Amino acid sequence: MKQRIPPLFAWIGVFIAAGGVFFLPMTVTVLSVKNLDHPDSFYFKVDPSERVSLCYTNSMYDAPVEEIFEVRKGDIVLEAVRTDSPAVMEYYGFEGSGPVQTMNRSLGPAFSIQTSMGQDQIFRMGERTIDLHAMGNPGDRVQIRVEDVSLASFLLSRMFRNQDTDAAIKIP
Repeated sequence: MKQRIPPLFAWIGVFIAAGGVFFLPMTVTVLSVKNLDHPDSFYFKVDPSERVSLCYTNSMYDAPVEEIFEVRKGDIVLEAVRTDSPAVMEYYGFEGSGPVQTMNRSLGPAFSIQTSMGQDQIFRMGERTIDLHAMGNPGDRVQIRVEDVSLASFLLSRMFRNQDTDAAIKIP
C-alpha cells in the first residue's frame, strides 16, 4: 500500500525548492532608477544592447528633446539626441543639420540628472515609462545606473517595492 504524503509536507517541499533559487549564483542585468534625495527607486531587468530614452522639454528654448541611450554590460552609452529645434542643437554644440545627431559617448555605469522645476521629464524603457516628477520634488537628483545583481535581490526588490512609488510607472 502506498503511503500518502500529507499536503503540509508537500507545500514545505515546494517552498524549499523555490527557495533554492535564492542561493544560486545567478545574476541579472538591471537598470536602477533612484532618487538620491528620497528613498524612491526602481529596478528593471534589461537586456544587453537595450535602448532607453530620456524625454524632456529644454527650459531655455521650450523645445522637446529626446536623448537615446544604449544599455551595455556595465556601461550606458549616449547614442543620439533628437530635437526639431535648431537653437537646441546649437546650444548642445551640434554642428550638423537635421533633427537627430548621432554620437557614441560612454557615460560609465551611471549618470545623474536633476528633476526640472516645471518641464516634463520622462524616462522610457520599452513599454515602461517613468515620470521623474512622480519620484520626488523639483530639483531632486535622479541616478540611472546599470548593474548586475543577484537574482534573489532582484526578486526581493520587486516583492517589497514601495507601493506609493508605483504611480511613477506607466505601462500602456
